[in-house]
Amino acid sequence: MARFLAVGNLCWYRSVVDRLDMRIFLSNPDVEFLHTGYKRDDILVPQKRPARDVIKDALNGKYELILAGNNAFPYPNPRKLWITNYANVAWAILRSPGLLTGGLFPYDKVGSRLAGIDMDDRPIIDNRWFGILDSCVCFFKRELFQNPCNSFLYTSAQTECNGNVLHSERHRRWLKKLRPISIGIAPEISSQYSTLEVPKKTDVFFAGAMTNRPNRQEGFKQLERLAKEGFAIDIVEGKLPREEFFRRCAQAHIVWSPEGFGYECLRHYEVGLLGSVPLMQSPTIQRYAPYEDGEHVLYYYIEGDHLAARIRQALQNRARLVEMGRAARRHVLRYHTYEALGRYVIEETRRTQAVITDRNNAAPKPA
Repeated sequence: MARFLAVGNLCWYRSVVDRLDMRIFLSNPDVEFLHTGYKRDDILVPQKRPARDVIKDALNGKYELILAGNNAFPYPNPRKLWITNYANVAWAILRSPGLLTGGLFPYDKVGSRLAGIDMDDRPIIDNRWFGILDSCVCFFKRELFQNPCNSFLYTSAQTECNGNVLHSERHRRWLKKLRPISIGIAPEISSQYSTLEVPKKTDVFFAGAMTNRPNRQEGFKQLERLAKEGFAIDIVEGKLPREEFFRRCAQAHIVWSPEGFGYECLRHYEVGLLGSVPLMQSPTIQRYAPYEDGEHVLYYYIEGDHLAARIRQALQNRARLVEMGRAARRHVLRYHTYEALGRYVIEETRRTQAVITDRNNAAPKPA
């Protein structure tokens, strides 16, 4: 019997993000997986036993921890008309009855052993997570606001202002459970590139989409000006094949890594793994094991020409940038591989369980 159960959507149906939450446990032989998404041929991890048997074992306490990720059950959205909601739910279940596994999983009955993992780009924690939030010990959120009250904005009529969030006893309990987590690096990437050594040929590299990215458009102009000043700037507007992208990242002293759909971005950790220095916007979220400015990474403000100024300053000492790139690689391998993130979730949940147990034991017993 596995010690841990990972419950979540393990197929490609909605986006790659739907499978990242559970992927962090793939290298752990003590984890069993329960798929709660659409019936697909490209399931990431084959489910070894019928769902009813797995759920029965969960209810009987046979797993030390239940690790709950994103599932595709179409929970009603309180911001939509009830008739639209229930029509959407009914239609989705008719198309794929396997969705009921996620909707019927008894999160409320395993709460003292439950951890939630939300790897969505979206910073708002919406109602499909509320059952897990209400029951879990810890809730790990990738895009976790620096002011966590903002995580519940507009989820109800009472939370249209973040000042109202703390008026709710339910939200006060939930806020204590929130923990940051990074997007991490997949094992096939970390194993292949963790020892790559490439001579530095360029000062700054960037490749990425510009459309509908005003923060990137302004930074792109600053990189173009730096190129005219004589710096070795390698910029590509659009995507490159992965091998080419990684090669050009590795041969640059600095790689510009602006935010994408969320602040957390795969590029942040790929660049560090490749031994280069990520150049990132000043943080807008709480982070797990963050890069340190001037030690592993360069942070810049989006206002004015601060991006260009930070680059000019850093390139005065290219030898120091090489040292920072090596430190960034060590940091990624220590904290931000999937294996490391899986350990973090399990260890932090255990630590929190112990704190709760000690607090309950110390509480005065009723007469």
